[in-house]
Amino acid sequence: MSRDLKEQLKNLKHSEVSPRPEWLSASRASLLSQIRNTIPAEKPNVLDSVWRGMAIFLPQKFVYNVVRPVAILLIVAMVGTSGWIATVDASYEALPGDWLYPAKRAMEKTQVTAASIMGAKNTETKLHAEFAKRRAAEIKKVVQSDDPDKQAKVTETVGDLKMEMKSVDTKLEAMKTSNETGDTETAKEIQKNSEQIKTVLKEVKDDLSISTSTEEKAMAKEIGEAKDMAKDTSVKAVEALVANHLSGGATTADEVKEAIGKTMQSVVNDMAETKQNVETMKNAVEAVTDVKNSISSTTPEASAVIDNVAEKTAAAVVKTTEAGVEMDKKVSETNSLMQSGNLSDAVSMMKEASETTKAAEKIQDTAIISAQQVLPTPVITSVKEQVIEASQNVSSTEIKMIATTTVQAIEPGKLPVTVIVTTTAVKPATTSVTTIKK
Repeated sequence: MSRDLKEQLKNLKHSEVSPRPEWLSASRASLLSQIRNTIPAEKPNVLDSVWRGMAIFLPQKFVYNVVRPVAILLIVAMVGTSGWIATVDASYEALPGDWLYPAKRAMEKTQVTAASIMGAKNTETKLHAEFAKRRAAEIKKVVQSDDPDKQAKVTETVGDLKMEMKSVDTKLEAMKTSNETGDTETAKEIQKNSEQIKTVLKEVKDDLSISTSTEEKAMAKEIGEAKDMAKDTSVKAVEALVANHLSGGATTADEVKEAIGKTMQSVVNDMAETKQNVETMKNAVEAVTDVKNSISSTTPEASAVIDNVAEKTAAAVVKTTEAGVEMDKKVSETNSLMQSGNLSDAVSMMKEASETTKAAEKIQDTAIISAQQVLPTPVITSVKEQVIEASQNVSSTEIKMIATTTVQAIEPGKLPVTVIVTTTAVKPATTSVTTIKK
């Protein structure tokens, strides 16, 4: 670089340069234009503009807490009733495989989409829970039908139910930190719906479990998984209430304690029914053992199978009894934690109690499978029916179950027997969980 050029640059550096205002303005506009071209444009939210516009003339809290929720419900209702009215009404009772069933599902998706667009998170969550309840009812009807494709339809519907429950679980997780208006009532409704779903699926699963059909056993397994998922969602709803309360949300301590008490009542009742089922199954197997011992023609192989099954069902009774004792401890601990105001640990104990009932039910299912090696299906069915009758007929002190099979009705390799089992009536279980009000 020449000496003259260096001198000129040096002078330029120390001189006062004052660019023209027109040039500065044009350069700034050009630069900003290029920056805007590299950033994707945000789509304006028309609805947010509407709410902000209304807030100019009305109190902001009134707009967002009253006007917006009402508008959302009206739009969702309009979507559910305007157009397709005849089709939707006709499709409401449609089952998987029916030609109107796609219209039913399309309407559900439209309702969810409308709630999502409006930003109505609680409405969207409630819709998912409601649709999961519909899937449970559909599963029950399909299982009870004579449809030759019922297994495939049950599998598909169970999958749809699980997807709805996953959506609810996701919303519940977000609800723990959102503290939005309506979270408390939404969580309560989800807990209620989840318990109803669990009850329906448990009934269907128990009916299928006593079958010797491979197809029905497979359906029982799938439905059992969905039932457990519904039970878990019920627990998560209570967890959301606790989180809302502890973070200063609208949920009160009494509401949390009430929700925990309801869940504990449910799991204790489930445990009581499971214990009764296993105990009665053991009694039925023991009756077969007595018959076996009185029949001289029983082969050594058959005798060994019966003894093995009797041993397994007796062990199942021991395990479920131990689970029941563990359950009583958890109920007592939950009660103490709530009395001391430790709601976080109380809900954790409630969660453990729920897992205990699921484990006990698996013991019951294994015991039923074992008993089916020696008990005719009519006997197992009768045992189940008598357990239900015993749990409902609280006025009697005992019920005598009589199940008879003939040589013609017996399955190959099983004894033709008359089984008489006496069982004590079971009153609805109650928990010792109390709600402490200030």
